Amino acid sequence: MAVLQIVRFRAKPEVSDEEMLQVNERFQREVAPSLPGLERREATRTDSGDWVLVLRYADMDHAAGGAARDTSPVAMEFMSKIDMATLSASFHPVVSE
Repeated sequence: MAVLQIVRFRAKPEVSDEEMLQVNERFQREVAPSLPGLERREATRTDSGDWVLVLRYADMDHAAGGAARDTSPVAMEFMSKIDMATLSASFHPVVSE
């Protein structure tokens, strides 16, 4: 059963909008296509600076291990720009398509 992962966060105060947009775009192009079980990744950003990522995985096994499997330099750079105090993630099995 497919699973959606919803990730919410804010960038660190010293990280500019442009920096965060650039590293997100690199992650989208260079990392996301190679993550096992990841079927889709979408990123949104509000005017107030909140980010929401919606990731669709093939199943819970892939969703639960997604972040731990990627230790690439781009992923590490992306994570280094996040204010970890604002980070939350939740998993939601898809019940209807």
